[in-house]
Amino acid sequence: ANEKVFIVGAGGCCCFVIAIIIVLATSFKTVDQSEWCLKYYWWSESVDPEPLVEPGIVMVGLGNYLISFPNTNKYCYFRQFDASLTPNEGDSYNRPLNVRTSDGLAIKLELEFVYRLQQQNLFKLYELLGDDASGKPAYTSSMVHVAMGVIDTWATNFSAKDFYTDRGNVATVFKLKLTEELGKLLHIDVMSFQLQPAHFPDAFANAIIETQEKKQDIEVARQERTTKKIQKESELKNEQSLAKKVQLRAEAEAEKIRLDAEAQAAQYLYRQGVVAQGYAKALQHFSQNGVQANGMTNFLAYMQLEALKAHNSTGKLVRLTPLPASQ
Repeated sequence: ANEKVFIVGAGGCCCFVIAIIIVLATSFKTVDQSEWCLKYYWWSESVDPEPLVEPGIVMVGLGNYLISFPNTNKYCYFRQFDASLTPNEGDSYNRPLNVRTSDGLAIKLELEFVYRLQQQNLFKLYELLGDDASGKPAYTSSMVHVAMGVIDTWATNFSAKDFYTDRGNVATVFKLKLTEELGKLLHIDVMSFQLQPAHFPDAFANAIIETQEKKQDIEVARQERTTKKIQKESELKNEQSLAKKVQLRAEAEAEKIRLDAEAQAAQYLYRQGVVAQGYAKALQHFSQNGVQANGMTNFLAYMQLEALKAHNSTGKLVRLTPLPASQ
């Protein structure tokens, strides 16, 4: 009997230990580096409003579990993807949006935006939308529907022309309104927004292409006109510069001639003055300061001798006698 009691007691202890191990194993959960979590209490069917944001192992208790939310940027696409696409977990992939412009044209838009959940409002988001069929937070489908409604509504504020001539402004307005609505309704922040070129009906697209070609032709003609204008202006400036150069050269030559003439005249006057002074001294010498009366005669004789000395004796004097006129 004692042996049976011992066996039963040992079995009970083993079961208790195993139960403790199972309880402890199921009471700890892991918060991943890329997640924020809310703690769900299974016994009271309630959620702790304070999110768990630090990665690591946390104790949640028996039967309780964690509701995980991504804490990184995620993408929502409205694009035409091919079969080779490999989707990323957590991103949303949707077909392009069919909208109408303010002038009634039906167009197709491709776009994408980057979003991030608001950490401080995770409980409000879960309280609003709850779980999906797989037990994950069901905010993705609601976010897609809100985004579709915002884009469809605000597309009617722009003409078809705006979508190909002012796409940057259209994208700015879309991002602003999408940020307002997702932040207000779903506590989601829009980090960035990109609008791709719109898809127009064939007739309208062909008209756009033709318009762009005409604009390009006009721009080419304008550039050619500008180029020719610059060339002619350059030629005019070159001619004006050449004319100025010729004028400056002529003025310089004229100034040189004038200065040379003045220098020669001054030199001639100086030389004549020196000669006159020499003659005056020579006359004074021959007249001996007025003592000799024949001083002028001697001076003229001296001048005659000087003239003979300066005469070129190598030359010959030929006297030409005119012939009598023939009768």
